[in-house]
Parts: sequence; C-alpha cells; structure tokens
Amino acid sequence: MKKIALKVMSAALVFATVLSAAACNKKENPDDNGSGIPEVSHRGQKIAADSPWYDSQTTTIKPTVETTKKIQNLSHNFAGADDKYIVIQSSGNYQLPDNFDWSKYSSKDCEIALLTVVDRSTKQIVSSIDLTKYYTDQSYVEAIEYTNGQIKAAISIYDAVNNISTSTEYSFDPATGKETGKNELSGLSNNGRVFKLGDYSVSLSMQWQEYEYYTVTVDSSDGGSTSIDLMIPGKNVYDIPSVLALEDNKALLPVSVENEQCFYELDLKAGTLKELDAKDFEWLNTSYLYSAFSGKDGGIYYTAPVGIAKIDMKNKKVDQVFNYSWCGENRNLLNYLSIGDCSEDSFLLCGGSNYGTAYSNSSISDFTIVELTRAKQNPNAGKTIMELYVPYGYVNEKIADAIIKFNASNPDYFIEVSGRYTDDEAYESGQMNNEDDYQTATLNGDAKISNKLAMDLLNGEGPDILMNVANLGQLNSSNYLVDLSKYTGTLDNEKYFANIVEASKVNGQLYQLTLCYGIEGIQTDKKYAGASGVGFTTEEYKKFLNEELNGKDVIASGQAIYFTKLFNAMSDKFLANGKADFSGPEFAELAEYVKDNVQAQAKSWNDPAAEDGVAYAVGAVGAMVFKGDRSISNGQKGFYTTCYGIGSYLYGISDLKGGSAILGIPSADGRGPMFVPHVSVAVSAQAINADACGEFVKLLLSEDIQESLALNDEFVLSRTAYRKIAQKAVEYYNGEGSSSGKPIKFSQENIDEMEKIISSCTRSNTCDAAINLILIEEMPAYFLGQKDLNSVVAIAQDRVQKVLSERG
Repeated sequence: MKKIALKVMSAALVFATVLSAAACNKKENPDDNGSGIPEVSHRGQKIAADSPWYDSQTTTIKPTVETTKKIQNLSHNFAGADDKYIVIQSSGNYQLPDNFDWSKYSSKDCEIALLTVVDRSTKQIVSSIDLTKYYTDQSYVEAIEYTNGQIKAAISIYDAVNNISTSTEYSFDPATGKETGKNELSGLSNNGRVFKLGDYSVSLSMQWQEYEYYTVTVDSSDGGSTSIDLMIPGKNVYDIPSVLALEDNKALLPVSVENEQCFYELDLKAGTLKELDAKDFEWLNTSYLYSAFSGKDGGIYYTAPVGIAKIDMKNKKVDQVFNYSWCGENRNLLNYLSIGDCSEDSFLLCGGSNYGTAYSNSSISDFTIVELTRAKQNPNAGKTIMELYVPYGYVNEKIADAIIKFNASNPDYFIEVSGRYTDDEAYESGQMNNEDDYQTATLNGDAKISNKLAMDLLNGEGPDILMNVANLGQLNSSNYLVDLSKYTGTLDNEKYFANIVEASKVNGQLYQLTLCYGIEGIQTDKKYAGASGVGFTTEEYKKFLNEELNGKDVIASGQAIYFTKLFNAMSDKFLANGKADFSGPEFAELAEYVKDNVQAQAKSWNDPAAEDGVAYAVGAVGAMVFKGDRSISNGQKGFYTTCYGIGSYLYGISDLKGGSAILGIPSADGRGPMFVPHVSVAVSAQAINADACGEFVKLLLSEDIQESLALNDEFVLSRTAYRKIAQKAVEYYNGEGSSSGKPIKFSQENIDEMEKIISSCTRSNTCDAAINLILIEEMPAYFLGQKDLNSVVAIAQDRVQKVLSERG
C-alpha cells in the first residue's frame, strides 16, 4: 500500500538530529554549551558604530532541469566555489506512475543528475552539465569536486550481468561545461566524501564487515595514491565527520568509535595514521564538523545554529567569527547553508533552500547564494542588545522572520540570539538502551539547564527573552519570569484557543506563552473513551488495555517513568502554591495502578517489539518523511502519541482506519489529553526592558506569524489560522497526498473533531525535572515491594518539599 507522506518543518523535531550528533560527540569545552560555538552574552551592551555588521546580497538560482517529465523531488547542494564560479549539484527523481514496472527502472531515464555553474560576480548561469548522459540503467554520482578551476565528477556504473561496479572520473571546463578528460578509478568510494587539503585530496569510504571501518585514501597532485584502513579490533568505527588540515602536511581525523571519540593524525605525505590522545582535544566539539571548511588563510571554519566559528588548532580554542544576528538575513536559512568561501571581512554561504510546505508532494528546492560583506558602520548603532535564548541557538524560519521584523522596527532595542544553556552530556548514547534511559537522561539534562537558568535569571545575568523552555517547569515563578498576561490581554475564545493560554498559567500567572504545541494522549476510536468522554480512569484504562489492546500497553515506559507521566497529568492535585501533598487517594490510585499493571522496565531498543503502538512525531526540515514505518499491527485499536499538527492527526486516522479521538492517559478522574508546548516564549523578571520584550511577544501572536507556523503542520493559538491550514491539509490528503487502495476520505468533520480535542485540553505537560527525578528514584521501592506506599510517600514528599522550599 502506498504510504501517506507527511512533511513537518518543526524546530523541536530538529533537536532529535542535534541531540543524536551531540550524543556521539561529547563536548568538554566549558564555554561551548552545545550551540557549537563558545558564546559570550552581549545583553545590556550598546551597539557601537564599528561593531560587526554584514551587508548581504541574496540570490536564488533555479538550475535548468528538464521539465518535459514531472519532477517528484529535486534537491540542490553546494559542490564548490572559487573567485570566478560557484558549482551546484542537483539530484532527484522524475515521477513514476503508480503501476510502474520496476523491472524496467533505469537511472538514466528516471533520475536527475545535473551540474550548474554560476558566475560568482553576475550570479548568472554560464554552463550546465547533464551527468545522466554518462549513466547506464544502474548508475549514480559518487563524488563531485571543484578545485583548481576544474570540475571532476566520479560516476559509478553497475554491471548486473557480471555483478561488478566500475567508477569513472570525468573532468569538465566550468566555463563551457565541456568534457576535458576522463580517468578510470581503481577504488570505489561508497559515500563520496572528498576533502581537499592543499596538494592532497582525502576520500573516506566506509566498509561494512563484521565491524565497520573506514578506508582513507590520500591522492596527491603528482599522481600518487595511498589507502589506509582505519580499523579498530572489536569495535565499530561509526563516522569521520571531517578531515581537518594541520601544519606540515598533516591532517586531523575526529573518529566516532561506538560510544567514544577518538582522534588520529594523518600524514598526507607518508600515508600513515597515528592515534592521538583524545584528552588533547577535549576543547573541540566535533558535533558540527560536518560543515568544516578550509579557508584561504589556512583556518578551519564551520557553521552552527548561532553562527560561524573558526578553529585555532595551535592555541586549542574555537572563536566565533560571525553571529547570524549580525546581518539582516533569516538566521534559519543561513543555518542550512554551507560555507563556500570566507575571509576576514566576507563570507559566501550557499545551499539548497525552500523545500515547499507540509501539504505538497513537491519536494523541489531552490539554491540560495548569500554574499556577506562587513559594513563600515553598524546601522543599529545606539540600540541596546536584548538576549533571546533558545536551546542550541535554533529558531524556526517564522520566528527568525519575527526577530528580523522587531530589530528593523524597534528604535531602541536589538534582539541577539544565543544558545548558551544546553547540556549535551546527559545524552550519552552508549548509556541508553531503552525509552526509560532516554527519558531519565532528558530529565537530568533539563534539571541541569533549569538550575543554570534559574540562578542566572535570579542574579540578573540570564537572557531577556527565553524560547522553547516550557519543559523547564522550575522556571514558572515570579522569581524568574514576568506574567505575560499584560501583553496578551484577554484572548477571544472565538478567535484563539484561549484554553491553551489559560492552562499554561501557574497560580494564575502566565509565565510562558505557548505558541505551538502537540496533543499528548491515546489516539483511538472515541467509543472506547471512559465515562468522561475525553479520557480514562485507571479502571477504565485497565479494561481498555485488556479487552481492546489484548493486554499490550501502548505506553511503552517502565514503571518509574510511567508513573511520572501519570503524575504530571494530575500534578495540580499534588503540587500547589509551593506545597507538595502526596497523601491523597489520587496519588495512591496512580501508584497502585502502576504497580499492578505496568512492566518494571521498558523493553530494550534491540527488541523488535519495543515500540509497537508507540507513535513519535516524525519530521524533517525541508525533506519528505514517510511515517508508514510506525509499528502498528493490523487491527490495532490505538497508539500513544504526541500529535503536533493536523497532518499527524489525519495520518493517525488513516493508520487506525478511523480512530479520530485523542484521549487522556489513565488518571484518577478520567481527564482529557494534555498539550505539550513545542514553541513557547517567556520574559525574564530581570529583563533589561520587559515592555520591549512584550512587544516581541505581541508580534508572535500576529495572524501572519500564526498562519505561517500552522503551515508547517503545527497546532497554533489562532483558530482562524488552524481552520485555514487544516482545510489545506484535508485537500492535500484527499488528493495528491492520499493513500492508494481504499483511502479514507477526510472532511470538515475531522477539522471540527480536532478543534474540539484541542479545546478540551485543560493541562499542560510542563513537568518539573527535579521533582520527576525524585519520583523515579523513590517510587520503585514501592513498585518492587521493598517498602509500603506510606513509607515511600513520606520520603518522596519530604524530598520534593525541600526542593520547593529552597526555591522560595
């Protein structure tokens, strides 16, 4: 069956990728808080006339791809540049009919492989090279290199009859696009990564044997070639993100080896490898080295969510040389571009951009060129800098637009983005084996960040504006944040989901305004709901579990984590006005349910059945993602989900063949689903100017920003934006985005049902990490029968109360 395609362009979902990289590449530099660049806050400083500012020239290039056939997907990547030309590599596929005979598939006829050469000064296309003319039925581009004024394209051809592959390197003149030579290659690089270091080229080829390893090939300009296997007995070599130039014809290879980071010195002249002491590189965060670029000055540069950094190998440090706040371009766009060239006062950034919206099968990107040149004078001179903190320094495209708009219109203040409170060390992938481990690591990381932020906010050293920290429940206090109600006013429930705003309040104060959110609960048929109609009591859920789910719980957590989920959903019963009270019947009911009905530990991720019935938000920025891999067996009647947008909701209905309700998880009173803040904003109680920050908050509530966010398959506050974009989603999934066979037809009824689900939410899942960690530590003594409940409650309540009291 054809899968429904769901495209999600969401900031929080990008974190999964960032965390994955960070988990494998532990950083030790105390000044680098995970954003990839050591950061120093400039908040409160007046912008000087000579402070860094870069004028920008942005050009969009549309390579001339054949359009006589309909394009299914098309992406463009930066292939190289010099003072004269910029080379673009385009790849993709033409659309095939549903009844296509795959035995007749031909790379030559069905794929796109194009090189486009752009004049750097005029930004005009000067030549195009169609590489498919060198294809057979089974071919692909192995590597593209543009150096010394010459384009080289390595193309692999597979001979199915003789079961062999050959690789040929073709050379082209960039000015004319004409072939100037070819060379049969003896080796086959299976990942196409080539690094140019002076007179040498270094290529990396992963080898899949019993243990994975890399073959490192060094080619010199005089025609010499040496290959070395980087192999570690008994261990898998997972990745080499980059090859970094050192002095004296040497290079540094950072190597990910299972759950540790190793470093090797490559002697380019001798063709030898030597392992170095990893402790000598604790100052270097390798997470972002995939974007490393060797500048003309011999320096090594790389991009990160906050800007561009330069590695100083000699002095063992990393310096920020460009912050994306230092120009008028959208920082989200710049984050996805590659460094094409750089000098002391200019940067060339290039790459694919604008992959369309969530509700379109068209995955056709543009290619963007941004030339940044340092201005003689900063146009924002005299303004006071306000710091906006967001984890990893990443904001999505629409929030970035709002920042630009604020900075251009406000005469007195300028927002600068930072990511200086991120803790990657909690996510050591080698220490995680199941969902319990991941959730505990997340809580530990949140607790550390929350404590750091709380201390700095209290001392007036924290950021002025905080985004996407609604998960840090500790901060919801007048000690740290201001009440945003004065800036939002009373929202009309006919125009906004005012219940989301009300449910975001703590003790009547709106410390964090939720802008985008997911709905957390169990998606199933509404006929299975308990007496409340929106959720389950513990007894009702036990009946649903045993009779409809065949005893297989869709909440995959082990007892301790499972209990914290139930606790968070009812925390208003246990935590209020700085007091903890776990003595009531509700706490006992949840604890008894978990003890009698939940597995002690979550299943290992190595267990194929570990995630049956569990739906995670799947997304990619600018890429098509197929959610058909969610492990829901035929006939399954529900799954546990955090649904972030109407597309996810409709997909769930299709997956369950009609399950249109999202019900609350088990509780003592059968309450409905919670919402999970995904994009949020808060203002420090010690902000330089809270009212100026409030103006930015108002801007985020504007209809154009709300609609733009909704178009990324996000649930937003504006009902108007929700309805308008939901209609687009329904049209898409009934048309080009529908499944084959017997697809479900969606309608206005589905839009109305989802609106009712959102309107029914009265609780925000914004847990207090420190409190959850206490429960994770104490409750297993009861679950395992080591202590009675009263004894455990007394200890847990006392510990939680001490935490609350210490905060004041």
